Amino acid sequence: FPTPSWLFNNMAPLSLAVVLLFLAASTQGAQVPKKEIAPGVYMPMAGLGTWEYNSSVAYSAVKIALKVGYTHIDTAMGYNNQDGVGKAIKDSGVPRDNLFITSKIPGGLDYETAVKTLDTSLSQLGLTYVDLMLVHFPATWGGKGGKEMRIQEWKAMEAFQKAGKAKAIGVSHYCKRHLEDILAINTVPIAVNQVQYHVGMGSSGPNATDDKDFCDEHNITYESFSPLCGPCGTMELINGTLVTSIGAKYGKSGPQVALKWQVQQGIPVIPKSDKQSHIEENIDLFDWELSTTDMAKLTAATSPPVAGTNSKPPTSGDCDVP
Repeated sequence: FPTPSWLFNNMAPLSLAVVLLFLAASTQGAQVPKKEIAPGVYMPMAGLGTWEYNSSVAYSAVKIALKVGYTHIDTAMGYNNQDGVGKAIKDSGVPRDNLFITSKIPGGLDYETAVKTLDTSLSQLGLTYVDLMLVHFPATWGGKGGKEMRIQEWKAMEAFQKAGKAKAIGVSHYCKRHLEDILAINTVPIAVNQVQYHVGMGSSGPNATDDKDFCDEHNITYESFSPLCGPCGTMELINGTLVTSIGAKYGKSGPQVALKWQVQQGIPVIPKSDKQSHIEENIDLFDWELSTTDMAKLTAATSPPVAGTNSKPPTSGDCDVP
């Protein structure tokens, strides 16, 4: 199977382990390379998101995804669909060890509440462990908690990981200041920061990208949620001129181009869909590559901007969380 040159020459070079895992995976199922996010823990570079899906839709989408070769599924307690996700995993017949499951617990929790919430998350999924557990937000959704709760919650996360209930732990929506609170006390690496990122943000500043450069500098895998800008109120990354004109050159769709721009940089993506044709298309990203010129065009794009505040320039709003 031909090895895409981006595995050796992309903007954020991946390890040799990623290349070897790609080659091993390329002979069966979906051809998805994996990225080491913590010692011995490998995340598939594309997975299925389930945000805003109720339990029945999540069940259907996950069941389709696992049937067509996905192994990476993303959910959260706050999505209120973990029972559906867990049932689809169980009914799929796919061995648990072959899957990569991510969940999230709410932010702003004290130690004891976080311990209980983590176990509740596993119970909802019907699993004994997840591959990745994230703190969903640097505070409560109302902005309460601050540094002290971030530290307490992270200590609960570390205990959860050390008990074998998560292979790796991380965060979501965190900016530099929030990450620094954890880096000052952690004994387990912050494996991932899951953040909104998509075409249109390639030249955006740290208040839009939640300090992407800081994550890169500290070996925190920067994972993209809403990689097709679902919250943006636009179809620009689905049928817009930029992505569709580039896609036409490769026989690929606009969404595939938008997703490829990220994975070609080493950024894992979790697009969501409950339609089989789109689910299959969203993972067909790894046996072709965008030219340097097309990558540069996509990086230079300033639309759609981050969905968040209405400030000029727009920001995610995450870095304003106390």
